[in-house]
Amino acid sequence: MTRSRAGIDAIAGRAVALDEENRIVASHRGLPGTEPSRLLDALITEGDAGTVDRVVAILPEPVPAEVRRVGVLRIGGATALPPLAGWPERMSGTGPVAMVRGGHEYDGTESAPLDLDAVAEFARQCAGTVRAVAVSGVHGLENPDHEQRAAAVLADVLGPDMPVLTGGETEAIGLLERENTAVLDAALAESARARIDELGAAVRKHYPDAELYLVRGDGAVLSELDAQRHATACLGAGRAALLHGAARLAGVPAAVVADANDGRTVVGTTYGGLLPESGAHREFGGVRIGSRLPRLTVVDRERSFAAAVARARYGYDELPVVLVGTQSADLPGGSVIRLPDGDLAAAVGAAAAEAAGSVDRIFWQGAGGGEDSVARARQLARDAAVRAGADPRTLRETPVKEALMTYVPVPAARLRAIAVGPLLEPVAP
Repeated sequence: MTRSRAGIDAIAGRAVALDEENRIVASHRGLPGTEPSRLLDALITEGDAGTVDRVVAILPEPVPAEVRRVGVLRIGGATALPPLAGWPERMSGTGPVAMVRGGHEYDGTESAPLDLDAVAEFARQCAGTVRAVAVSGVHGLENPDHEQRAAAVLADVLGPDMPVLTGGETEAIGLLERENTAVLDAALAESARARIDELGAAVRKHYPDAELYLVRGDGAVLSELDAQRHATACLGAGRAALLHGAARLAGVPAAVVADANDGRTVVGTTYGGLLPESGAHREFGGVRIGSRLPRLTVVDRERSFAAAVARARYGYDELPVVLVGTQSADLPGGSVIRLPDGDLAAAVGAAAAEAAGSVDRIFWQGAGGGEDSVARARQLARDAAVRAGADPRTLRETPVKEALMTYVPVPAARLRAIAVGPLLEPVAP
């Protein structure tokens, strides 16, 4: 029997099944906003999807709301801006907020012992009043020990079922971005778990051994359990999957993709399974979080289209242009690829999505110098990709980006490394 992977686009109401060669073997076109479990049921009922061993879904994005019943704990950083500084008023209401002694220096050494008594007191304040807790420590990326010890105390007091999100789980250098991400993930954890559990039940009803993944905002995948804890990582998933999927439908490894709908066109680039970043941080409800936005250009006139394509091609001059969207026929012709099944692009991008891992942090260069730091950054990125589900035998790596840090007292550099590759295929029974 044919083995396939299903992609569910709950935003557009589309579902596809791809075979091992990434060819569409079944599809379903439903209404936008259809429940993902219903899309999966329809795909399996109406088409010959074969045996599905993986389902990758794009879920509707959560709506910004007040952050209620979330405890916020900051470890160290008493001289920094307090937690939730700069948040919109409508989102700033939380449960208990505390700052306790502890944290680390820039090189990962302890700056002050963790005040476990204060952590326990905070936990008691949270008992019976919160539905999740966010914990962030100063320089938690360099050394997550205090975050992990505080999380253990919280689990002892509040119970193992209480979601505790730590800032160190987010690959973002800034304390506030890590903290904001942890708080929002904590606030969304309950609803994310409910939505994903419902889809997971539908998947296992048909295929008990199938794996479930969600699409991240960069088009890569997030495991079922990780997606329940990191809802903000899936912001922008629909756009990212569309870019990757359009290139796959066109049969090219990289492309400039133009999506024309509702009087505007969004132009972006997919290259080697990655989306070039704009450098700007993503926001959710006016709150800046740790993930970054892809480089996109939005135009509302045809005469601006050529300039947007030129910008998207920057550094990749020979990329083909792929057109999708309900108004793609209105875009200028010439050397472009028009897709007859362009409305399935995001679902295809989901079904064929790969796993990725990245590292973006400051490395303190010791006796081994810069070469050791680069090697460590590459290994951390590879390890993260494998944890995300990538096959270690087929990983691809981007060149390590390096920026020297001249304002710290020891030799240091900010390094960015990314590894990406196909998901490890399950062993055939």
